[in-house]
Amino acid sequence: MQSLLANYWLALILIAVGAYLLGSMNWAIILTRVFKGADIRQVGSGNAGATNVLRAYGPVLATMTFIGDVGKGVLASLLGGWLITAFDTVSAADTATLALVGRYAAGLFVVLGHMFPLFHRFKGGKGVAASAGLLFVLDWRAAVICLSTFIIVVGISRMVSLGSVIAEGIAPFVVFMLYRLVDGTPMDYCVFFAAMILPIVVIVIWKHSSNIRRIINGTESRLGEKATPKEEKTNE
Repeated sequence: MQSLLANYWLALILIAVGAYLLGSMNWAIILTRVFKGADIRQVGSGNAGATNVLRAYGPVLATMTFIGDVGKGVLASLLGGWLITAFDTVSAADTATLALVGRYAAGLFVVLGHMFPLFHRFKGGKGVAASAGLLFVLDWRAAVICLSTFIIVVGISRMVSLGSVIAEGIAPFVVFMLYRLVDGTPMDYCVFFAAMILPIVVIVIWKHSSNIRRIINGTESRLGEKATPKEEKTNE
């Protein structure tokens, strides 16, 4: 992994900055301000994400938010793959593997931008939709496994937060195992890919800490329950 950082440090810096700025465009905040004249962070759970938009303002704005957040993850990942190959003067790896390096690096920083947006006083969403979108671009197999896990958990519990935490938690292990055991990718690249996802997982779980406490206490909101403006915030 040291050779990756040494050979492509400039491209990785540009990818990190560009992906972070793209991630800072939080569509939950933007859309609710435009269409409702409200700050979604002051409504319901206080989380700037599609689930809180759904509870507060209905499925149309929630769908638009979800598409926007997934879309920026996809776009950042694609741009990251293109940029690092455009800067390739070393040819230390095949083009496809090198593009994955750029995509995973972009994935990390677009989600960080979503969670801590520069344009919205560093108070954003929990990163689930954005990370889901980029995972489909990075590796559809890992995305299908994590999405299936999410659907099963939410279907049983009706708690989006529980499904999100579990699906995110298994992502680094799924990615590592697929690349190493199925594809036979060199170990340093497998470690890099997992290392780009691990910080996202840690922060997503941390952002869900209040949800986890309510899950343990049996008071977590379930799908079908409508948010109210006075509901206690969960994303502080």
